[in-house]
Amino acid sequence: MSARPYRRFRARLSFLLVASFLAGAAWAAPAGAEEEPSPFAELPPQEPGVTQRIYDVQQPLKKLCELKAGQTPNTDQLKPTVDWKEPGDFGGLADNFVSHTIGNIKVPQDGTYAFRLTSDDGSRLVIDNQRVIEHDGLHGPTPKDGTVELAAGYHALLIEHFEAGGEQQVTLSWRPPGASDFTVVPHSVLSTDAGVVRVTAPGRKECANSTESPGDGLPLNGVHPDHRLTDLRPKGFEPQVTAMDWLPDGRLAVATWGGTDNTKGEVHLLDHVTGSTGPDKVTTKKVAEGLKEPMGLKYVDGSLYVSQKHELTRLKDADGDDVTDAYETVATWPFGKNFHEFAFGLLYRDGYFYLNLSVAINYGGATTDPQPAKNRGTTIKVDRETGDVSYVAGGLRTPNGIGWGPGGDLFATDNQGGWLPSSKLVHVKQGRFFNHHTNPDGPFDDKPVTQPVLWLPQNEIGNSPSTPLLLKEAPSPGNCSSLT
Repeated sequence: MSARPYRRFRARLSFLLVASFLAGAAWAAPAGAEEEPSPFAELPPQEPGVTQRIYDVQQPLKKLCELKAGQTPNTDQLKPTVDWKEPGDFGGLADNFVSHTIGNIKVPQDGTYAFRLTSDDGSRLVIDNQRVIEHDGLHGPTPKDGTVELAAGYHALLIEHFEAGGEQQVTLSWRPPGASDFTVVPHSVLSTDAGVVRVTAPGRKECANSTESPGDGLPLNGVHPDHRLTDLRPKGFEPQVTAMDWLPDGRLAVATWGGTDNTKGEVHLLDHVTGSTGPDKVTTKKVAEGLKEPMGLKYVDGSLYVSQKHELTRLKDADGDDVTDAYETVATWPFGKNFHEFAFGLLYRDGYFYLNLSVAINYGGATTDPQPAKNRGTTIKVDRETGDVSYVAGGLRTPNGIGWGPGGDLFATDNQGGWLPSSKLVHVKQGRFFNHHTNPDGPFDDKPVTQPVLWLPQNEIGNSPSTPLLLKEAPSPGNCSSLT
């Protein structure tokens, strides 16, 4: 085996909720079910140890199960070695959980390597997509051995394990070429991706089963049959799209993210994007750069406006070539430089812009206490002429989408996390509070709680719903709308 490390509704809605790119861009992707790692050409930055993820399934299993994709683990920790025997080693859980161990192992020389996996209950060891040890089923802390040919260098490592009841254990030992006995695989040869945000979420996690299907218990895996998917990316153009808006001439403006805590966001204009088109016909032109994680884009009276993390910016084109000649600050809002303080979306009507401000959170997902900036977790209104900012509603956590709904009313989607057991769609009106508390209090924390229009079950419908879009005509009456 070569040294190739891995990289790794049901409801009738009048809205189509579009899933956010953030599910897999701003943070490490939640791993509901870790697929057997796929080899890739270049190893990302590493740190010593392995990643351990624990999923609380809250039911006794009899064998290893495939977790529903996209589920966020209950705990996600960096561990020095794989030798765990107590509930405290498994995030405090004693029974009815699944654990996944992910990392790389760097072997010093070519040869035959023997591994021993001791577990209670079932487990499986996979190296470079090859199952080395299958130790499934209900049993006490018993060992099972396997061998594999490895070339010197890094190799992808995955251990799947479940615990039903009684004692718990996962220990990985090895006998390298020339060794006489098994020892626990040492910290010095184990590594995992460095610098990742370890996102976690409480609650029960679920195994997939044979009676479920995409959209009915499992995540969607394709485009709704009423819609057509068109690739608008010419060769070499792979943007991390965060916002879009149409220009009057039919071109599409696209904002790109640029990475956490960077000012590498851009705006591109795409032409030939409607009708019978594809990557060979679409053209792109970069018109702005150096933006701080833009999440909203709106074309108003001949100019593009962008919501950056810290401000609303007008992109001024002085000579008519579409390229930004000056970046004009229209308005600023409270910003504490936390990685999670996004300014989501951008709407415009009657002289005012509308957007959402997310709260600061800690790595792992807990709401930062106290908040580094006041009055976050709000929907705000910005006067286009004066730049004055006023607060419309509060009690939001990660309000990743904002849009116009029935009757021209304002709606937003909020994402699961602290104070929020599941994502939801809310009806935004002046003075409403949606039950996510902060310290210090937000502008509407003393108001009665407004219930959501719709709960979006975590890990079933969508974990990061974004822009709600009003469907004025149903392509197939009676069919359900869906998350994409």
